[in-house]
Amino acid sequence: MIHTISHFFEKLGCALQTFWGWMVALALVVADYFAGHAFVVFLVLATTLMDAIWGIAVSLHEKKFALSELGRLTIGKLLVYGGAMFVFVGLDKFIDSTITASVVGAAIVLVEFWSSSASMLILFPDFLWLRLMRKALVGEIARKLNISEDEVKEEMEQHDRDRSKRENARLERMRKKHVADKDGQDHAPEVETNKE
Repeated sequence: MIHTISHFFEKLGCALQTFWGWMVALALVVADYFAGHAFVVFLVLATTLMDAIWGIAVSLHEKKFALSELGRLTIGKLLVYGGAMFVFVGLDKFIDSTITASVVGAAIVLVEFWSSSASMLILFPDFLWLRLMRKALVGEIARKLNISEDEVKEEMEQHDRDRSKRENARLERMRKKHVADKDGQDHAPEVETNKE
C-alpha cells in the first residue's frame, strides 16, 4: 500500500514536470468540474484498468509476463484510489463543492494515463500523438523496461534513423514508379480511332 502511494506521487511529479502533463491535468480538472463526481470515478476506474491492460501487452511484448504481480498492483491501486475518492467525494458533499474530488481524481487519472501512454509508445512508437509526448515519457519508459534513460533515448534515435531510411526508400520507389509510368505513357503506341 505504501509502495503504491509513493509510486503514485513519484509518477505525478514526473508528469507535472512537462507541458503535456499540465495540459492533460488541466483538461481533466475542467472536465470533471463540469461533469461531476460520477465522471471522475469512472475515469479513475477506466484508466487504472487501461494501464493494467497496456502493462500486460508490454510484458508480453518484452516476454516478461508476471500476472500475479500485475494483479496485486492493480488491486492495490484500485483500493488506494477508491479510498481516496471516497474520502474526497465525501468531503465535497460535506462542504458542498466538487473541486477537491476533481483535483484528486484528475491527479489519479493523469498518473494512470501517463503510465498507459508510455506502454502504448513502447508498442507503437510511430503513433503520432504518442510521438509528440515521447521525450516527456522517456523516464516512464525506462522504468517500465528496467533500462536507463540514455538507453531509451538511444533506442528512440535509432528508431528515428530506421524510420527515416524506410521513408526515404518508400519515396524513392514511388518516384521510380512515377518515372516508369510516365516513360510508359510517352512510348505507348498511339491507338488509331475509326472515324466514320
